[in-house]
Amino acid sequence: MWFKRALPLLLVILVICAAPASANENKSIVSLATNKRFAEAVSLYKNRDYNPSSIILEDIAENMRGLSTTMRGVIYVMASKAAEQGRNARAYEFWGMATAKFARAGTTWKTVKKELGQKLQLANLGASTPVAAGIGEISSGVSLPPEAGRIQTAWNLFELSDYSRPVAGLKVNDSTAQIWDSVEQHNEQAMVIPYSEGGLAGVGATPSTAPRQNAYGQPPAVPMGRAVPMNAPAQAKASQMASQRMPGNVRGAADLAWAYFQRNHQPSTGLFNGLDLYPVATVWEIGSSIAALVSAEGLSIITKNDFHRRMRLLLQTLASMDLYNNELPNKLYFTDTARMVGEDQMPSTKGLGWSAIDVGRLLLWLKITEKLHPALEPATQAVFKRFRTERLVFDGMLTGVNLWAGKENATTEGFFGYGPYAAQALQLWELNAWASRDYRPHIQEKTIFGISVPYDTRPGATLSSKPFALIQMEFGRSDQDEDRLARAIYEVQSRRFEQTKIATASGDGRIDRSPWFATSAIIAASGNAEWQCLSPFSNQPLDLYWASTGIAFAWDALYNTAYTRKLVDIFMPLAIKGKGFQAGKYDSGGTNTAVTLDTNALILEAALYRHLGGAILTGGKKGK
Repeated sequence: MWFKRALPLLLVILVICAAPASANENKSIVSLATNKRFAEAVSLYKNRDYNPSSIILEDIAENMRGLSTTMRGVIYVMASKAAEQGRNARAYEFWGMATAKFARAGTTWKTVKKELGQKLQLANLGASTPVAAGIGEISSGVSLPPEAGRIQTAWNLFELSDYSRPVAGLKVNDSTAQIWDSVEQHNEQAMVIPYSEGGLAGVGATPSTAPRQNAYGQPPAVPMGRAVPMNAPAQAKASQMASQRMPGNVRGAADLAWAYFQRNHQPSTGLFNGLDLYPVATVWEIGSSIAALVSAEGLSIITKNDFHRRMRLLLQTLASMDLYNNELPNKLYFTDTARMVGEDQMPSTKGLGWSAIDVGRLLLWLKITEKLHPALEPATQAVFKRFRTERLVFDGMLTGVNLWAGKENATTEGFFGYGPYAAQALQLWELNAWASRDYRPHIQEKTIFGISVPYDTRPGATLSSKPFALIQMEFGRSDQDEDRLARAIYEVQSRRFEQTKIATASGDGRIDRSPWFATSAIIAASGNAEWQCLSPFSNQPLDLYWASTGIAFAWDALYNTAYTRKLVDIFMPLAIKGKGFQAGKYDSGGTNTAVTLDTNALILEAALYRHLGGAILTGGKKGK
């Protein structure tokens, strides 16, 4: 009887004694989930660079501070699996190290993978109930934070639940130097995201910190969707009707571009990754993702029900996620959690600041959504009502905020192009950025290839295609001076192709190599430079001038000339089935292999403009 009375007390003592080990284990998991080297190793594995991945994992298992003995064993198991996939005999060495670590911790891999796998699954689901305490260090007592879901992503990618030991017969044993020489020849895409797409074009608007490679953690696994639901004859018929209104290659391109959004949808938030399988997005990209959804529904790529389901979830996230200083959307968000990215590129309650230009694009597509889909107006209005816009416009100028070293700095944003674009967007919400919209005091023209081309004389201004193409597709063509200037910006690129035979579709966005974001400027340096590739992360022009896939499709939708049709033919091969379009082509002949949200959204938007036959904002009812 005394034992029965004492049993509850004994259980409490056991839990208390287990708690330190459990807390240590959880700290190990969280440290690993936020480690840049671990993210790099998982990214290499995902890209099938197995041997380099195994080398990094070995280094982490040996040298990373703060890891428990059991977690070091788990990392050695991952190194073993990576080496096995690379047919490298070092898999046996790594497996031996893992076994030794587990023995030291008083457990086995069989026990670890059962209990840790269950624990990570609960963390990924956001469960708060601890897993029952197990052998060795994998006792639970303390629930894991959401960041631990990244380890679950890696666990699934490496298929660790089904891994028992390396297979027999592995013979390759390349040296470390040979392995790295091999991966460098692949020139893999860098996982770097700037803080703002449009905001980088702002007057004095600079990013809060220089971007750092692999700083955001491993992207989560996302479920693949379907472009056209099975057993949906009405949907298929509507899709066929839509395809008859545009050339087959354009319609096919839209379907291929939508694959990006199927692949990169975050079902927990409704957001989409800004870069392929990489769970962060700028506010500009959130606006572009709304553009992609509206376009996909308008083109009958997805059903109306699917559109409403996806859009309502996304709008619900926008209406509830944290805002910078409780004012406006932060420059950058983690798409899997909708949490703000901070100065240290980690989840933050403070954020980085905001970009007025990016906010403008988001607000424009919220307005387009409610105009084309009135049933969603209450949801779009709920998003806008959260925003405190008092500091968004000052003296008629678009105003952004940067948080740098903990100090807030306000900056004016918007040269000729992005400034008028965002100002027009804000006007739809009765926010009057009149000074940013009026570009005339700052404009001169310069003759290039016989074309009189407008440019902004202010220091730091660059001229490229994107804002002008967006203005015409979204707001419509008005046969006014703005249209003449936009046509000149297109014509000079066509003329450059005639003279040089180099495909030219100047844009700005992500590139697949350092410094990771660049603008192909037609005119820069207050009119003193032409055809330069510039980046806010480089003090010198870059030898990386590139033509944008998205801009090629946009110009073709607007002008449909022999040159634009040739551009489409040139860029169609950059599509990767099931993944989307690559970003563009370098003048040097190489491919900008970055696969981005903005590229594929622009292709979808161009197809919608063509389908509607006019301004997207008005559903094609007016404008050209």
